[in-house]
Amino acid sequence: MALPSLPTLPFERHGEEDEKLSSELVKRMNESTRRIRIIEQRADRIESSIESIQENTLTQLNDLKLALEKIGNRIVTVSEKLVNIEGEILRVSKELSKTATKRELKQMETFIDLINPITAKFTTKDEVEKMIENRAPKIKKTQ
Repeated sequence: MALPSLPTLPFERHGEEDEKLSSELVKRMNESTRRIRIIEQRADRIESSIESIQENTLTQLNDLKLALEKIGNRIVTVSEKLVNIEGEILRVSKELSKTATKRELKQMETFIDLINPITAKFTTKDEVEKMIENRAPKIKKTQ
């Protein structure tokens, strides 16, 4: 059976194999550093994008608040106008209730037509007396 080899110390030189190993370690270290740098750059870009999105969101939120405030003010204005309109409608309704209806106007028109001397056929006193005189002899004859 062979004796196990003793571990070598790090400061001992082993020649070409050590150089290959060192070279490979340096290469891997540089590759890892490059990858870390790329990841850091991506993280920076993502962080920048997030900040930009947050700023845009805050701006849009402020714009939305202003728009909602304007809409609220318009609603208040429209509500006040509606109250005024309702008041006017009530006032006009009360005024209309005081006015004559169509039926009442028709009755008034009929009454005015009856007493209108221009269109009504009134007889004068003289005409009535003449009519009585004309009829009186006829009535006496029939009796």
